[in-house]
Amino acid sequence: SCHGAFDLYFVLDKSGSVKNHWTEIYSFVESLAEKFISPMLRMSFIVFSSRGTTIMKLTENRQVPPTALLQKYPLSLLSNTIRQGLDILKAEVPGGDTFMHEGFKRANEQIYHETYGGVRTASVIIALTDGELQDAQFYYAEQEANRARSFGAIVYCVGVKDFNETQLSTIADSIDHVFPVKGGFYALRGTIDSILKKSCIEILAAEPSSVCAGESFQVVVRGNGFYHARNIDQVLCSFKLNDSLTINEKPSFVHDTYLLCPAPVIEDAGQVVFLQVSMNNGLTFISSSVSITSTHC
Repeated sequence: SCHGAFDLYFVLDKSGSVKNHWTEIYSFVESLAEKFISPMLRMSFIVFSSRGTTIMKLTENRQVPPTALLQKYPLSLLSNTIRQGLDILKAEVPGGDTFMHEGFKRANEQIYHETYGGVRTASVIIALTDGELQDAQFYYAEQEANRARSFGAIVYCVGVKDFNETQLSTIADSIDHVFPVKGGFYALRGTIDSILKKSCIEILAAEPSSVCAGESFQVVVRGNGFYHARNIDQVLCSFKLNDSLTINEKPSFVHDTYLLCPAPVIEDAGQVVFLQVSMNNGLTFISSSVSITSTHC
């Protein structure tokens, strides 16, 4: 599972060519959605054929039930809103063209709205298609994907059946951001873990978790996916001192599972500082509930 807190957009092909495989696409989305378990993660479902439709807009934060309940009923992880969104998604009837750019447009509208509304949450787009795009369709899809990147989004593509890998590697951030599903629709489920591993950026712990007020220190931020940045030089550690003050620091060392960062001096004892990470030089942030507390020493 993934504990990362970011905005996740599923952009799904529902053109005529998938009409006998909608159940597999739906099951894939449902199973993947269940693995993103941060209460601060938000999710949106978008479909495209001859036009793009937002089935579910970005959800608000969800309340996570106690662990004991989760072990018994893992499905209860998904908030009612996400459940309802999945139900609507399940009932969709595929048909029409493969206008992938129309799906990206629906995601970009939301990303733009959030970013310029002052919410600088990182966005991850997972786009799924089953066919080769015609020249114009490909051109527009690439344009819209580049627009998403300009807002700081990370773009992944899942290709099933008759897809063109070169096209998808241009639409996605890189060839490493493409998941080719060679065994057709039934093989989709088998890719869930690798997609989760590659698309998850999460902060899991900070060492030390408590520091002396007024003293300078370094912090090791442990997590996963820090190499998913398009450029490692753009990774930043971010310290949220309060709602109005966030200090960004360049890590002295970046590894896929940890960052070593100089930390700002916390002047007052009893202060709780929350950790965030930016993968794009401070344009957007992946947040967490991991914190550092200052004490009298």
